[in-house]
Amino acid sequence: MTRKLKLAAMVLGFLIAAMPLMADNQVVSSQRVTSLEEENAASQTSLWQSYEEQLGLTMPDQIDLDYLQEMRLMEARGDINYMVTVGDIYQLAYTYNNQPVTLSLEVTHSPSVPVPSIGSFDRTGRTFTEFKNEVEAAILARYPYSNPNLTMIATGAFPVHVSGYVDSSQTVSAWALDSLSDMAYYASDNASTRDVTVISADGFESHYDLYKAKREGDLSQDPFLRPGDRIIFNQKETTVLVNGAVMRSGTYQILDGETLADVISGYALGLSRQADAGRISVTRYENGTYSEYNVALDDSSFALRDGDSIRVYSLDYPVGSVTLEGALQSSDSSAGTNSIAGQVSTQYFFRFLAGDTVEDMLVQMSPYFTASSDLDGCYLTRGGKSYPVSFRDVLYGNDPAGDMVLQNGDRFTIPFSNQIVTVNGAVNSPGTYAFVPGKDVTYYVNLAGGLSSEAKGLEKYKLYNSYGERIDDSSPITAETTIEMERSTFERDLGIAISVIGVVSTVTTIILNIIDIAASGN
Repeated sequence: MTRKLKLAAMVLGFLIAAMPLMADNQVVSSQRVTSLEEENAASQTSLWQSYEEQLGLTMPDQIDLDYLQEMRLMEARGDINYMVTVGDIYQLAYTYNNQPVTLSLEVTHSPSVPVPSIGSFDRTGRTFTEFKNEVEAAILARYPYSNPNLTMIATGAFPVHVSGYVDSSQTVSAWALDSLSDMAYYASDNASTRDVTVISADGFESHYDLYKAKREGDLSQDPFLRPGDRIIFNQKETTVLVNGAVMRSGTYQILDGETLADVISGYALGLSRQADAGRISVTRYENGTYSEYNVALDDSSFALRDGDSIRVYSLDYPVGSVTLEGALQSSDSSAGTNSIAGQVSTQYFFRFLAGDTVEDMLVQMSPYFTASSDLDGCYLTRGGKSYPVSFRDVLYGNDPAGDMVLQNGDRFTIPFSNQIVTVNGAVNSPGTYAFVPGKDVTYYVNLAGGLSSEAKGLEKYKLYNSYGERIDDSSPITAETTIEMERSTFERDLGIAISVIGVVSTVTTIILNIIDIAASGN
């Protein structure tokens, strides 16, 4: 056999031997193990993120234009910061000489908005609330008791220009409550999240940090857009990937001079609970190949570079395993089961971390208990010795065994609780019958064909538990109870008495005959 064939045979043999352990339904993990595995899995899948993902943004869904306009109108009416914008349409209503007056006002590029018969009102740099208050006050001054009311019935839109590191330079539509971050979807992945330039219509240049705006909540870095704004997405600089045992994995554009500790504590929000602070690596592409550096968290001399991938490793938590077997439910009857007296015994492996208790285990295993599980008769085998453990009392919080810490190799056995009641003694059809909760002796005696002729009476019986121990006659009938109806001994005793009398009579007759024979011989 060639070397390759031998290797293939070894691999195939391993897979066949391991198949019983691969039945997922036969392995259950504690909550702590599951949580640890989920965190590790999440940290392993961190990839370089897009521009929007770096800011925590998602692409907006396509919305019907009519619905969009309605949403914008409702938002503008409820936002005290909404600015009077070119294209807005307002409705003015008031009373003059007891007659209603209704006017439609449209905001144009003119710096003022004319109101017929009232005057012109400057709109430059005014919010709608400020503009509304000024107009209504002017009408009241001219026409007392006119009840003026200025409302917004449509919002305007205006063009802004985006350029720089974008897919294409273009002019796009915006409205008064659009902010700078709403333009992030036009940026390419090579654009900077830390330095975005905005040049206003009057030529004033400002720089903004969108990372601080969206990730740190600094609203001063996310200004509202105004007509004529030009937005320039500058080139990104140092970008690093952080994954592993940190609170927030992701791609981050860092500033000059920021250290590994700054990145971990600031951008990644610190180490996670399973992090091994002594095992941090930085993978870097240099000189045509990838190099890996082990870096101490507090090493401020290690300068991060563009494209570095930082990984924080997890602590090596030893995962132990205990076995549960017996009256348990399995979704795969072909895996890990054995037949015992016609019933299927199922085996589970429960994986745990140091400190997990019996109660922790039972909380996870409770969905696998069945009506046939004898939760009061369970026992633990540890170190060759067995100890009784009432799973029912543990789940109810009444058994201190629930605080017992699990040990690797523990074996828990859950016996079967047969849902039957046995009826013996003075009945016509002794046997076993299905247990029905709440039923009394009369019910089971009737199932057994009623009392036989030698029965002492319905109230004459004895009860035994599943261990064959006599229990109080007033105890409720439970599964595996044995009912023994007492028999009367009158007929048996009478028969014995008659037999004895017959024997005595026969013996007496024989003796008398012997006496007569003896007397006649004399």
